Amino acid sequence: VIILLASGLAPAAELELTDAGQLGFAEELLARGEFFKAVLEYERLLHFFPSSPLADDAALGIGLAYDGAGEYGVATATYRQFLADFPSSDLIPKARLALGRSLALGRDYADARLELDALASESPPVESSGRARILAGLTYLPTWELDSAEGEFARAAADFPGAPEGALGDELARIAARRTELPRISPGFASLASALVPGLGQVIAGNFWDGVLALTTNALWIGATWWAAEEGEIPAAALAGFIGAGFYLGNVYNAGQAAEEANRRAVAALAGEITLSVRRWEAENGTGLTLVPSP
Repeated sequence: VIILLASGLAPAAELELTDAGQLGFAEELLARGEFFKAVLEYERLLHFFPSSPLADDAALGIGLAYDGAGEYGVATATYRQFLADFPSSDLIPKARLALGRSLALGRDYADARLELDALASESPPVESSGRARILAGLTYLPTWELDSAEGEFARAAADFPGAPEGALGDELARIAARRTELPRISPGFASLASALVPGLGQVIAGNFWDGVLALTTNALWIGATWWAAEEGEIPAAALAGFIGAGFYLGNVYNAGQAAEEANRRAVAALAGEITLSVRRWEAENGTGLTLVPSP
C-alpha cells in the first residue's frame, strides 16, 4: 500500500502549479494567438500567486492579449491599471509604449501622441523612449499627414543618435520627405478638363476606362437629345437633355474625385514604404512589440 501511495504522489508532484509554469503557459497561448485563453491563464496566475514577482508580467500580459484580440478599449484600461498597480515595475516603459500603441490601434491618435510624447521626452531616456518617438510618427500615417510624421522621425534621429531607433528615424524621415516629389493632380483642373471634354479629367487622373465610359455616356445622351429634337419630339428631347445634364455634372464631379483618389494612392504608397521599413527594422532588431499601429 505504501508503495502504491508513493507512486501516486509522483505524478501529483510533477503537476504542481508554479507561477513560472503558469506564466510560461499563458505566454505560449499568447504567442499562438489564443488571446482570450491567455487572459484566463494570466488571471489564474494573479489569483493563485498574488504576491509573485511575476505578477507584473501577468498583468501586462493581459493587456497584450486584449490588444491581440482587437479589444483596444479594454487593453488601454488594463495598461492604465497596470501603471497604477505596479509603479516600481521594470516593465513600466514597455507598458507605457503598449498603452500608446493601443490608443493608436483604437484610432485615438490624439491621446496616443500625448502618451508617446511623454515617454519619448523622458530625461534621461528610458528603454522605450526611442521607439515611442518612432511610433508617434507612425500614428500620422493613417491620416496621410506625412509632414507631421517626418517631424517625429527627424526628432527620433536627433534625440537618439547612435541608437538603432535614431538610425531608423533618419531613414523614415528621408522616406517621408519624398512626399514633396509625389505627382499631384489638381482636382479642380481635372474637373475643368472633364467639363470641356467629358472623361478627360478621369484619364488625366489615371482612370482611362472611366474616362472612356464618361465620354461614351455623355455622347449617347447628347445624341439622343439631338435626335429627339430633330424629330420634333420636344418633350422627349427635354427629358433626354435633363438626364444627360445629370450625367454631365456627374462626370465633372467624378473627375475631381478621381484626382483626389490618385493623390491618396500616391501618399498611401509612400506610407506603405515607411511601414515596410519599420517591419524590416523590427525583424533585424528583434523587438517584441511591433510599432506599426495597424491591426
